[in-house]
Amino acid sequence: MKKKTTLLTFLFVLIASISFVTNSCKKDDTSGPISDVNFYRQIGTTLIHCINDIYNQNLAGRPTGTQNINVNGPMGGTVLITGTDSYDNTHGITTTDLVLSMTNVSYTYSSEYSTTITLTGPITYTGSFSNSYTSINHQSANLQITGSVTKDGTDRNIDMTGEVSINRSSSITVNIFGNIVTW
Repeated sequence: MKKKTTLLTFLFVLIASISFVTNSCKKDDTSGPISDVNFYRQIGTTLIHCINDIYNQNLAGRPTGTQNINVNGPMGGTVLITGTDSYDNTHGITTTDLVLSMTNVSYTYSSEYSTTITLTGPITYTGSFSNSYTSINHQSANLQITGSVTKDGTDRNIDMTGEVSINRSSSITVNIFGNIVTW
């Protein structure tokens, strides 16, 4: 009986120790109002909404084929849209191979966070989508992003230029200047 009690006590102490080490020493990268994960997720989400609005406001419902149009950004700035797009009537699939060359394109998106960004530089809009399917990629080797993310009175600013990659399908992976988040 004493061996059984000693063994149970030992196992309890061992499990408690392992739990303490694995839970108390781990850095929670999503804590705080604007952690790295939340910050880059909000920047990525705002970028996606901006790119979608540029496409929807200027190409949706327009004849497909070769595109070369200069348009206003959704909330300011200008965008030169070049490349091609097509629509498959049989399957309801839109396919794009476009470059959006943005100059001072402003965009604000609010949810739990308020994010305001200004974009300058080219970014691709390639892939296909329908009402039930999305496989879109956005790539830029040299996109400038300035702006801020705000939550609960706390601001976190961004003012950087570099590589941006967004892959959208059943999940979204965003790589902004080497900071990768997935949701």
